This record gives sequence, C-alpha cells and structure tokens, in this order.
Amino acid sequence: MTEYTTDEEKVEAIKRWWKDNGTAVIAGIVLGLAGLFGWRYWVDLTESRAERASDLYFTVQQAARQGDVEGVRSRTGTLTEDYARTPYAAMAALELARLEADRGDLESAETQLRWVVEHSRRAEVEWLARVRLGRVLVATGRADEALPFVEGDAPPGFEALVQELRGDVYRHKGDYARALSAYDQAIGASAGGTEYLQMKRDEVAAQAVGAGA
Repeated sequence: MTEYTTDEEKVEAIKRWWKDNGTAVIAGIVLGLAGLFGWRYWVDLTESRAERASDLYFTVQQAARQGDVEGVRSRTGTLTEDYARTPYAAMAALELARLEADRGDLESAETQLRWVVEHSRRAEVEWLARVRLGRVLVATGRADEALPFVEGDAPPGFEALVQELRGDVYRHKGDYARALSAYDQAIGASAGGTEYLQMKRDEVAAQAVGAGA
C-alpha cells in the first residue's frame, strides 16, 4: 500500500478504498452471516427431525413388544415416508419384517427388507437386511435370487452369516461341494454356537454322498 505522509491523506485513501470495495465487503459479511445462520437452522432442523424419528421408533419398539403388528406397520410407514433419511426408518422396517416373517407373511417381510437394502445408509443395517432377505428368498423357493444380495465385501462380523446363507443357497441348488465349502467357512468365522451350522454341514455331506458328488 502506498505510504501517505499526512493523516488527511490516510483518511482519504481509506475513504477511496471503502468506496471501491465497501459494497463487496458488506455483501461478504451478509452472505457469511446468512451461511452461518442457514447452517445453524439446518443443523437444528436435522436434530429436531432426528429426535422426532427417534421418538417414533421408540413407539415402534413398544408396539412390537406388545405384539401390536398394526401399530408397528403404521409407525413404520410414517418413518419410511417422512423420515427415510434417518437410521430409525431402516431399523423400524427391519423390526416390521421380523414380525411379518414370524406371522408367516414372507411377502410383506420381503417388501420391508428390500426397502432397507435400498435405503439404509448404514452398511451393517443394510447387510443384515440382505442376509434376512436372502433367507426369505430361499424359503420361498427363489434361491437363485438370493446370491446377488450376499455378493461383495460385507462389514466385519458378517462373514459367518453370509457364508451360511451361501451354503443354504448352494444346498437348495444341489451344488453340494460349494455348500460344504460355504458351511466350512461359516463355521470357521463363527464366534461360537456352531452346532446348528455343523448339523447343516453334516446333512449336506450326507446328501453329497447320496448323490454321488
């Protein structure tokens, strides 16, 4: 900046600078404040929506414990329609799918599980839905449709579940060698409680012998 010898010259220089740049400075301040308050509003709105979704999910859990399937359906519908971006919507849909499956309504359970797979933003929740959806597909005679849902890298802790489902799929397809391999991997990845898996493996081994595989 040019040196000024008198206070008057300094004042005049500041005035000129302000005249040339003042509008831009004010606009920058206004935009900065708007951004700050806009961000604060967005954060408050997000937190408020998350709190409402959390409260609604709590009522889903209450209704589930009471066996109120209609109540769970209604509240889950609100969550998936109005709060789909919150994690509570996916968890509610998982809960509803479990209740529907327990009632034998596998079609409704499939609908909920597919919603979770498509909308969940948490990998663990999505993969839990993938595995459960795969089981529903196997149970309804659509084993071929189940495999794509357990392809790719699952989050840590899911290997046993994924390999067990793959074993179930291959078993239903009559591919006993792959089924045995998948069950072996599931047993190896399991942290405990492998009796049921071992039983499945033994049954497949017997089927393989019977089929001359």
